[in-house]
Amino acid sequence: MPRGGKRQGTPGKGYSNRTDLGMNYDQSENTAATGGMEPPPMPMPTVTPEDSPMLTDPTQRPDEPITAGLSIGPGAGPQRDTRLMETQQLKKYLPLIGLYLDRPDTPDSVRILFRYIRGA
Repeated sequence: MPRGGKRQGTPGKGYSNRTDLGMNYDQSENTAATGGMEPPPMPMPTVTPEDSPMLTDPTQRPDEPITAGLSIGPGAGPQRDTRLMETQQLKKYLPLIGLYLDRPDTPDSVRILFRYIRGA
């Protein structure tokens, strides 16, 4: 069973009883910078659907093949994920990190890092 009463208001219109939502309650910066006068409101930038690129627009990268980033076709291939290789290189530091694991002041993040590197 629905709770509350019927919805009030008109879609797309503001609520006249909530004029306080547009007010700036922090008056400290206004009074100090402008000598007690409120600065004029900044205009809001308007974004229209025409500002977004369309599928029929010409490409913004004319020198890049459409297959760039793929493992097939011309263009640069996929980016390599170097995290696994870097994690393997960190394994040589595990004995040094292991010395601090039993100390009570060692953060949990160090213990998690140790387990992560050891498991890679």
